[in-house]
Amino acid sequence: MTNDKKLKLGLFDFTDCEGCQVELVGLKEKLLALSERVDIVNWRLGQAKAQWEQFDIALIEGTPLTPGEIDLLKIIREKSRLLVGLGTCATLGGIPAILDKEERQQWYNKIYGPEYEGRGVDALPLSAYVKIDFLIHGCPISGNEAARIFSDLINGKKLNYKDYSVCFECKLANLPCRLLEKKPCLGPIAQGACGAICLKGGSACYGCFGIKEGANVGALLTILNKFASEEEIENYFSMFHNKSKLYDHR
Repeated sequence: MTNDKKLKLGLFDFTDCEGCQVELVGLKEKLLALSERVDIVNWRLGQAKAQWEQFDIALIEGTPLTPGEIDLLKIIREKSRLLVGLGTCATLGGIPAILDKEERQQWYNKIYGPEYEGRGVDALPLSAYVKIDFLIHGCPISGNEAARIFSDLINGKKLNYKDYSVCFECKLANLPCRLLEKKPCLGPIAQGACGAICLKGGSACYGCFGIKEGANVGALLTILNKFASEEEIENYFSMFHNKSKLYDHR
């Protein structure tokens, strides 16, 4: 991907809040600089008319929550040389995965009546349906981290994740440890690269970048069980990790 020919890029979204694409728009000058190497040929938020062709890179935000979205995902995979998941809904199932299909139907019945049959399926990561070449984590994504990954993609560099947890970034920012204050936090097991933005804002880490490979989830649960209720712990993990293979809470 280092020749002079512009790469063809497509951006797509399924069930999501579109916050990750808003972060892309916020890149401004960095996004414009990338346009010298890339033709964005399909982007619903940024174009009046989309083009369907073979893509060098396809970015997908959101989780496919209907049969139609699942079919579209498979078509995009067939048309793309590289397929990249954008944000936690794409990488983990995200907020939609808090409810499974049965729980979602219960809400349909309560709101619309028992005759209503929803089209929604279980919210799963993109990888449950197709091969994904790389994942850009976050809820929403970090604009700076996304810009780094885009640059590596375009220049044909080997893609990699930061090899540290959110705790590392907390220490760099000289922030107090929530666990030492007996407050729940998933920082020790959460994949870093977010800049500890939630903790800088006074909140906890819910691990929206995913659970770090090799993280000792059991050790963190032992610590949390000393001061947090089972319901509180479940609420922290279920925010983003209901479909995580690294945390089997059910």
